Amino acid sequence: MATSKLRPTHGRAIHGMGRSIALSLLPGSLLFAVFILIPLAVLLVTSFTSWDARFIEFTRVDNYRRLASDQVFWNAFGNTALYAAAGVLIQVPLGVAVGIVLAEHIRGWRVFRAVLFTPMVISGAAFALIFANVYNPRYGLLNWALDLVGIQGPDWLFNVNTSLLAVAGTFVFNIGLFMVLTMTEVAAIPIEILESAQVDGASRIQRRIHIVVPLLRHVTGTCVLLSLLATLGFFDIVFILTRGGPADTTVTLAVYAYRLYTAGQWGYANTVGVLIVVAGFLLIMLMRRLFRIGERDL
Repeated sequence: MATSKLRPTHGRAIHGMGRSIALSLLPGSLLFAVFILIPLAVLLVTSFTSWDARFIEFTRVDNYRRLASDQVFWNAFGNTALYAAAGVLIQVPLGVAVGIVLAEHIRGWRVFRAVLFTPMVISGAAFALIFANVYNPRYGLLNWALDLVGIQGPDWLFNVNTSLLAVAGTFVFNIGLFMVLTMTEVAAIPIEILESAQVDGASRIQRRIHIVVPLLRHVTGTCVLLSLLATLGFFDIVFILTRGGPADTTVTLAVYAYRLYTAGQWGYANTVGVLIVVAGFLLIMLMRRLFRIGERDL
């Protein structure tokens, strides 16, 4: 009789725990829906409309057809791709290489780390204003240095032959984040591996190339992904320096979308925005697969 009165309680405990978990996730889920899901839905839906401050009208895929013949859009696409290539081929390798060297705690490594990381704590607007003065054709530091060797420097930001290179030069040497990420990853490599290679006669350079670099696959992939996503949304520096000029030689997808918004072409601007979001999602998936980010090596 006493045994028959016993009631299992684990089911109630699990039920109560599930309710607690749901309640704890509710605030974050609401924030995610309000600030991510709903704006993405609005972006996608309105990309199929002709929308301005006065009215909104569904035009199906007309905006996407318009992109095919929009020369400014293709200029922006090409410039964004060039900035991305500069980031991947120059900025990331330079940051990783410097991080590997400084991770060995060479003399003065703390000073180098502090100096190289300083641009990361400066806002994009302030960073752009600094380079606007560097590139100034009359009193800029760059042209002053060229004058010392007898070379007359151009108007870097407003010359169609130099503007793209000048804008790219503002960020390709900003390697502080990638340097710190690399140093952290190098510090996590078991010292026994490097010591074994040293015992086997491997030089410092050989250890860096054949052991350290392969073990940095994940952090390198993360740096590449961060660089690509940053250049995909490249806006503040370009807008302050050139506003996309001259003759759209420096315009990016983000700057072009902003132009369309300010011109009242909200639906068409959101079409460009959709392509930016889709490109970002595809880059994330591609980089995760290419560098196998998230898989363990050791």
